[in-house]
Amino acid sequence: MKKLYTDEEGRPPYKELEPETKDNREVLSKFSVILLNMASFGLNFMTLLLSVEVIPAQIQALVGDASKGSCFGALVAGGSAVTFFVSPIVGMISDRLRLKMGKRRPVMMIGTIFSCLGLIGMAFSAPHVDTDSTSDAQVNNTECYRDLVYERCHAYYNGSAPSFIPEKGNPKPGSVLLVSETNINNPQLLNKSGNLALYIVFFLLVILSQSTISVCFNALVADKSHPSQRGFSSGVMGAMILLGNVSGAAVGLSFSHIGVLGIYGCIIGMLIISVAVTVISTPEAPGKEDIHSHPLDCKLIFCGFWEPLKEHDFRWVFFTRFLMQQGVSTITGFLEYWLDDMVQLPNCWTAATSVAVMLLPLFFAAAFSSVIFGVLSDRKGKRKIFVTAGAILLAIASLTDTFMTGDFGFYVAVIMAFVFGIGFGAFTSVDFALVMDVLPDEKDNAKDLAVWHLALILPQTLATPIGGVILDVFEKVNCEIGLGYIILFLVTTVYFILSGCFVFKIRNAK
Repeated sequence: MKKLYTDEEGRPPYKELEPETKDNREVLSKFSVILLNMASFGLNFMTLLLSVEVIPAQIQALVGDASKGSCFGALVAGGSAVTFFVSPIVGMISDRLRLKMGKRRPVMMIGTIFSCLGLIGMAFSAPHVDTDSTSDAQVNNTECYRDLVYERCHAYYNGSAPSFIPEKGNPKPGSVLLVSETNINNPQLLNKSGNLALYIVFFLLVILSQSTISVCFNALVADKSHPSQRGFSSGVMGAMILLGNVSGAAVGLSFSHIGVLGIYGCIIGMLIISVAVTVISTPEAPGKEDIHSHPLDCKLIFCGFWEPLKEHDFRWVFFTRFLMQQGVSTITGFLEYWLDDMVQLPNCWTAATSVAVMLLPLFFAAAFSSVIFGVLSDRKGKRKIFVTAGAILLAIASLTDTFMTGDFGFYVAVIMAFVFGIGFGAFTSVDFALVMDVLPDEKDNAKDLAVWHLALILPQTLATPIGGVILDVFEKVNCEIGLGYIILFLVTTVYFILSGCFVFKIRNAK
């Protein structure tokens, strides 16, 4: 219901009589929008390779099989907890900068420098990982048979949990039996290498720097996007996200050949190039002197976390994105472990190679569906239905993988990855346009988008540690059936379903 006009309000009684505020932002060319969003390519290239392939392998090398889930979850939780508090502060500082170069680009450049330093530190803190298959039996397409129950359970056998020694299964005729060399009576005899303390320090530096770049990049896109171009900008950003993920998955195929240092070199090079393209190609005006009359203080910083969430639509956009990212973070965080422990892999592939192979159809499907659903969203003028449709497809893929067994499980998983990609693309096609539509205050774009960015960060704080505890605890209860992975994928399915439901709480979007 519209408010009645009063003299105290100091404005005309009818909206039609209000002075029209003209948007002074320039309408960018399509090519300029693509260059503006190039930073998203590099950030997602880095995130995919690190979170899905490199970090899990390094953690396994640092702490061993029995603690990999909990340690990986705790590591990600620590980084996300730091980012949770720093991101809005970075946004507030960026909103108040009055440099000649602008408010966003200088911070992006500083974040890129520190991110590269952190990546170099991570590479040399754990330079050796087991990227070869158990026997590396690339014997003219020989099929390798792994006793998955034996491999899952031997790391947990300590005389009491589990209270059995798994029997080695019989390989199929014509296949090679691969058996872990770890002594089942002493599973702590693992080949650990690297410096865990240094690795944690450099990991936190990378996470912090990545968040700094992302916050200012999102604000730069919002600053430069004319209202008439928001849908197109969101679509280009979604395409860059997916292209970065596809490229990361493709490079991940060579992980076992180029090693840890080589893969980090690729990440650093791609990050520098993509951020440089955005910074150089996007001119930015310096901040205005009167944008903020209040200096930064503790009270303002504390309130900055919660003020955007007071807005009804912004709050539900946040929750919808949060739950969607909870599911995605859980899947991507434990995908390599799941393939290694639960799935017979073809052609003697390693889990790292298999992850890269699975991600290619996933992200190609996502890129295709994001274009299709983006066009349909523009034509129909609706967004929420596509988020719900994407959530349903994501839930179907997750639920199917929960109970997948058999020698052809990997091929089923690849099909489900394609379905997952279609659902993920449907969501990303409208995601950023949705949040730009409900931003509470334009002058606080960086701070508000930093709060929204927490919907991407918090799932890493919660989903990965929760998943790590679920995995380690329930695998000890019944590792024969892979109970930890079953519970993990069921929880992920619930995340996706709730995300699809909560989007209908948003009022000012169709």
